[in-house]
Amino acid sequence: MNFFDRLYLSFFQQVKQYKPKLAARWALFYVSVFQLALCLFFGIFFMKFSKQMKLNILDDTSLWIVSLGITVFIFFKNWMSYNGKKRNILISRNTKKSKQYSAHTLIVFLLALFALSFILSNAV
Repeated sequence: MNFFDRLYLSFFQQVKQYKPKLAARWALFYVSVFQLALCLFFGIFFMKFSKQMKLNILDDTSLWIVSLGITVFIFFKNWMSYNGKKRNILISRNTKKSKQYSAHTLIVFLLALFALSFILSNAV
């Protein structure tokens, strides 16, 4: 089980206690937003790195098109993988041995990624 599967299961279990019918949808949305925040962080990092190295790889229009493509790909990939057999297998394999994150930790993970992206974007 990889890191994103553990995040999905942790968020799924946390939301299932309060909203059982919406738990799968919210967990899917959470994992997708987390992966997009991770892509945003690495995108800003490589953009700042390429500017300091004076590399001109993508213009603004191409960057928006690539970002939109990555977003659609991430949502489609997560939708395909977490709505079906894989989700049922993950839930059945989920035991007490696997690490579960608390709701506060899950929110802090996401906010920390966005905060690091913001700090990095404002860096010289």
